[in-house]
Order: sequence, then C-alpha cells, then structure tokens
Amino acid sequence: MIEVELEYKILDADNHFNEPLDCYERYIDPKLQHLAIRHVDGPDGKPIQLFAGRPSRFSTEQVIYSADELQKMLGSNPTHEIEPTVAPGIFLNRMNSMRGLSDEEKSELLATFRDQRESYGNRDLRLALMDEQGIEAALMFPASAHDIEYEFADNVEALYANVRAFNRWMHDEVGFAYQSRLYLPPYIPLADVDLAVVELETVLEQGAPVVQLKAGHAHGGAANPDGGRSVADPMFDPIWARINEAGIRVSTHLGGTDYQKYGADWSEDPEATFGQFDAFQWAMYWGDRPAMEFTAGTILHNLFGRFPNVKVCLAEQGTVWLPYTLRKADHAFLMGRKGKWGDLGRRPSEIFREHFVVAPFPEENVRRVVDEVGIDSIVFGSDFPHGEGLAWPKQYVPNQLGGFNDDETRKIMRDNLAGFLRLAA
Repeated sequence: MIEVELEYKILDADNHFNEPLDCYERYIDPKLQHLAIRHVDGPDGKPIQLFAGRPSRFSTEQVIYSADELQKMLGSNPTHEIEPTVAPGIFLNRMNSMRGLSDEEKSELLATFRDQRESYGNRDLRLALMDEQGIEAALMFPASAHDIEYEFADNVEALYANVRAFNRWMHDEVGFAYQSRLYLPPYIPLADVDLAVVELETVLEQGAPVVQLKAGHAHGGAANPDGGRSVADPMFDPIWARINEAGIRVSTHLGGTDYQKYGADWSEDPEATFGQFDAFQWAMYWGDRPAMEFTAGTILHNLFGRFPNVKVCLAEQGTVWLPYTLRKADHAFLMGRKGKWGDLGRRPSEIFREHFVVAPFPEENVRRVVDEVGIDSIVFGSDFPHGEGLAWPKQYVPNQLGGFNDDETRKIMRDNLAGFLRLAA
C-alpha cells in the first residue's frame, strides 16, 4: 500500500455504521412490540431476521463468487471470514485490499480488519478510526434502513413503528451529527403523508441536518402497496415544504426496492430479490434505474421549482447512468416537453448541478462523468467497510483522480461535500 498524504481531511459521502441487532425491539413503542424487527436463530441454527414475525423477503446471499473463488482470494483463511464487514475492499479490482499479498500477509490484514470491527458500531472508536483514515466527517448509513420499506410495503403501521424505533436509536445512542463528524440521516418513508410529517417534525426538533429517503419511486400507499408514486407528487408537498423551510439536506442510498416487479413483463420472476437476481434483473432493477427515476422525477416533476432550498446527495448508486439521464432530460426540455407540475424554466442538467451531489462507485471512471456533468456535483464515497468499499480511502486519489489537478481533486475529496453539509471548506 502506497502512503498518500493530503493537505486536508477527507469528507466521505458514503460510509456505513452498524446498528445493534436489538435496536428495534428496544426502541419501538411498547404497544407495538409485536411488530418489531428482530433477529432469532432459525431451525438450522442460522440467524434469521423477522419483520413483524415474518422472515425477510430480501435475499442478500453472495452471488458473485463461489466458495472456491473466495478461498483463493483469502488464501489459507476460511471462507466464513468473508463477511462484508470483515474484509473491506475484497471485491474491488485495482484497489483490492488483498491484491498481491501472500497468505501470511492476508491473514495479518484480516486480523487488522477484525480488530476494527467494534469501531463500526461505536461512535468514539469510529472517530478514532476516521482519524487514522484521514476522514474528517462522513455520511454514515446504518445497515438495515435501506430495506425496511421494502420489507414492510404491505404493513404501513409496522413500517413507521420500526422507522421511529430506528431513528430513536440513532438519536439516543449515536446522534444525527455527532461532533459534526458522524452524519447519520434518519429515515423518512413516503408511504403515509401524515405519519411522515410527524416523524420529520420529530427529527427536526432533535436537530437532524440530513434525512434519508428511499431511492426510486415513492410507496404506493396503504391502499396500493404494490404500486408507486412520484416523490415529487404534490401530495407529498407538506413533507417537502417542511424540508425546504428547515433547510436540511436529503440523501438516498442503494437498497431494496420493488423494481423487480417490472420483470414480469420480461419473463422474469417479479418476486426475486438481490441475491436471486439473474443478469437481466441485476442490470435493469438494481441501483441504476431507481437512481435514474428519482433524479429525473424530482427534476422533471418540478420539485425544485416548488422547493428551491432542497438539495440531495445520491450515495452508493454510482454515476454510469447519470450522463445519459441528463442528456435525455435536456433533450426533452429542448423539444418543448413540459414539466408535469410546473414550468421547469431551464435545462434539467442545470437544475441537477444546483441541487444534487453524487458519489461515483470506488472504481468508476470519474473523468468520464466529470466531462459530461461538471465537477461541482461529484463527491467522494468510500463505501467503507463493505467488501466493495475502500479499505484505505486516501488511495482513491492516486488510483482514480490522477488526471485531475490539486484544486479539482480537493473539490471531489472535500469541498463539494463540505458545501452540501455546510461545513467550512
């Protein structure tokens, strides 16, 4: 590993913090305890996650590598050590944390990663690790929030009960912006406007500077749980109006959605989830399409024309889809196509640059997206400590930003996210 020195601390738009498995049971309204997410041992002794008593519908089993391939990557280490939070960077290519190491060196590195694990769910230990990594502040996304809305699509009461518990844990045990360094965004589901406003008011009163929404379309509502609605539908204006008035930021993150339901029109299983996805399902329904539609929907449905203070960070959704989406949106605008809920007034790409920041995946071509959309919306995201994330975030600079000058590099690694989070540059 080459040592990298920077004259400034990094700001990270995609980092992760592990919540305790029992946080839902401990923080849910006691009257709704039967609806709590809980972890139990299954009949075979393996842990399973229950959602209001029902096993998870979301498959996350590793589908990329076989056991033999994992064994080769880990050397003499057993394959059970290859949990996402045990070996950061194991699934990368150029910045693979195990690349070029002997079996002995791999064992030593895995021991180092194991020693770090407690810090993944402990705020003070995490700050110490961030100091070692050269990170000043980070958007930290706890593990299970991204899938709650998918699991409880047909049970809106359970959805909000568990989200409220999750946000209570976050506030009480970590903080929404601990020491202005750990930014954990409380989750606001768009399934019931009144309940969402109540939860939003609660976290605003508690000082949340950022909230998180699900990527993709909004929930269809209790009467239509298998449907969807634009996140910019005027029915959600009471939520956006409060966000706009308070001036807080919005984030989205990769996670489970119901987009696979559209596979029924393509001879695919509409009930399959991530671990079961074949190539077509993964390409069409995982990550890119929800990000594309969220971005296009907010812009072309004139969300920012109605609520000009809203700014959004797209985390762990990459940027491959972004130039195409903005070109298509600009083309529609130049052809005279109208916004659904108001006059756009200017090119969608201009609206994007004013209201969005987005983090490329660690090994995406940064120059390509910058050449298409400009540099001011591009932020760094490590995805630490996941297997697809960076074990050493500063390595991103020589590996991915070699063609950028110092000022451009600083914008990506710090200043653009500093503006979004309103931190001193």
